[in-house]
Amino acid sequence: MKVLILGSHGMLGQELAKTFSNHIVIAWDRKDLDITDKTQVFQKIAVLRPDIILNAAAYNAVDKAEEDKDSAFAVNAEAVKHLAFVSKEIGATFVHFSTDYVFEGIEKNGHKEGDAINPQSVYAKSKAKGEEYLREIGEKYYLIRLSRLFGKPGIGDGSKKSFVEAILNLAAEKKELEVVNEELSSPTYAPDLAKITKEIVANKIPYGIYHGTNGGSCTWYEFADEALKLKNISCKLIPVPAGRFPRPAQRPKYSILLNTKLSPARSWQEALEEYLKI
Repeated sequence: MKVLILGSHGMLGQELAKTFSNHIVIAWDRKDLDITDKTQVFQKIAVLRPDIILNAAAYNAVDKAEEDKDSAFAVNAEAVKHLAFVSKEIGATFVHFSTDYVFEGIEKNGHKEGDAINPQSVYAKSKAKGEEYLREIGEKYYLIRLSRLFGKPGIGDGSKKSFVEAILNLAAEKKELEVVNEELSSPTYAPDLAKITKEIVANKIPYGIYHGTNGGSCTWYEFADEALKLKNISCKLIPVPAGRFPRPAQRPKYSILLNTKLSPARSWQEALEEYLKI
């Protein structure tokens, strides 16, 4: 089976390449294919004719997107439209990854896969538009939502460190840190998401929308606290409201992604412990 991975130098793309390594893997990043260029997408992918397309490419600069709307929509929406069309044309299975940010974030108990979305920020609206294109155009597709991705940092342009790396680096430099004790969501360990993706494809489960986070949920403060405890770093964490750090883009206050269609994933705490032992 021939598997094309887009965004292969990112945090998730790297793990997808490892997880699907028993297949013929073609790993492309931005220098190999500009997914916002419709002509390139159709010409290069039509020639390659992969059986599966895994799209891990995304514009994920949440705050920057407020001033860079065109770029966010080009990557997160228009490119998804191009990929959905070419996947349909060549009969490939298309896997696309989205975000918890497509939800408004007012449901304290979380969101199921089929719940109505209501994106608030430019970034969220661009991802929601990509979902819309995929639902309208796609045939053989899986839309997998994730949240708070962490794992080995990507090596591509635009790749950023996860919250885990950021907080550990800050804690090594400072004696105390203020961390937002709001915005409840579900962390996602990149290797676990890659394995979930492979299981979905390999088992040929029904096409549609799935939630691929780890089990459980936490605030940013709780996420940071667990990471510091596991690394035995003595830095005082001070819980603060989100308003303490004003940001351009609105974040959902509650965006737990409920998994009602797949086997339960291990807890985010267990995944974090494994990652920090590496």
